[in-house]
Amino acid sequence: MITRLKRKNSLGNERGFTLIEMAVVLIIIGLIVGAVVKGKDIISSAKQKKMYAKFVQTWQLSYNTYYDKTGWILGDISNDDNQGTRDGRCGDGNTASCDNLVAQLIAVGLTPPSFGTTGSACIRNYRDSEDRSYALTLAFKFDADIGNYLEISDNANGFPSELGIAWDNIIDSQRGGNTGDFLYDADGSIVANGFAQWPAATENAVSASVAVLKLQF
Repeated sequence: MITRLKRKNSLGNERGFTLIEMAVVLIIIGLIVGAVVKGKDIISSAKQKKMYAKFVQTWQLSYNTYYDKTGWILGDISNDDNQGTRDGRCGDGNTASCDNLVAQLIAVGLTPPSFGTTGSACIRNYRDSEDRSYALTLAFKFDADIGNYLEISDNANGFPSELGIAWDNIIDSQRGGNTGDFLYDADGSIVANGFAQWPAATENAVSASVAVLKLQF
């Protein structure tokens, strides 16, 4: 009789989770998942800002410093000895290669941007949140409508909208790819009124798309 009572009490103490306990567990799991997702967003944002500062902004500063020191436009000539006829248009006619740009800076005592892991001062690798890879190449160019500008794109895969939106917020404090100094061109034609809003960040990049950054002069 005593044994049967003990067994009954033992079975009576074995109970499942209450609804409240299950709700608390689900809330905790939700908070953990939210923190992980938020953490990934913060890491991605930091990577985008660092890439802008170490790549695009560094070239902007080199361009401005070169002009302040020499009165010349970086990339206005295609050779690397800073000799030749200049018309104030970078990349007009025979575009200076990245090696030429680096040599032009060194020739006047300026330190060129870092070569990074790509081995080129004008190329940086980027992997977006959808795990798509890009080799983004920067070039100095000229257009009659917008003047001297930087063009940035993966020559095979276009320019990732996710990165464009992030950089547009840094440069223009908005995400409008058709206004301000940082612009989006879906077909790389660079014509007046040919710029557009950035596509959704999750969309595949348009293969011919480029990002355009107007230069100061």
